[in-house]
Amino acid sequence: MSTRVYTINRALVVPLALNAVLLLTVLVLTFIRQGTAAERFLLAAALVPMALIAVESSLRRVAVSEPGLSLTKFFRQRSLNWADITHVGALSLRKKTYLLLTTTKGYYVLSNAYGRFGELARGVMAGVEAERVEQGAREILETAGENRMNIFAAWIAAALLVAVAAMKIAS
Repeated sequence: MSTRVYTINRALVVPLALNAVLLLTVLVLTFIRQGTAAERFLLAAALVPMALIAVESSLRRVAVSEPGLSLTKFFRQRSLNWADITHVGALSLRKKTYLLLTTTKGYYVLSNAYGRFGELARGVMAGVEAERVEQGAREILETAGENRMNIFAAWIAAALLVAVAAMKIAS
């Protein structure tokens, strides 16, 4: 088995990064266009988590290989051998689907925000012994699709931030 690397869907990472840049732009405009202190505070308070989310989503990786999984998120890396995974479950909430991994080291959750999520789930289920995978999880993961709502919401937020920036420039 060759190593397969899965990352957060680029269609989601791009608007998240754009939102962070647009928030920074609007914050800078509040200094140039004499914005209020409350406005600056709120924009800065929104910018910090937005920037962290954008950076983390661009750094998240799951590598599936012969010995097991390697999970990378926000400068942390965990390696799991297939024998360490004691249970594989799944949870589906509306359009979101989660792959739940219980291990001897704790638990891990992988969402369908990862690109090629179906392939990722099949790779995990192929690596783990069949009796450790819930039957319901197999059914949920076989029908799991991509979650487009997060992508849509991120682009809507970008459009709103462009409108706010335009209003700031016009004033």
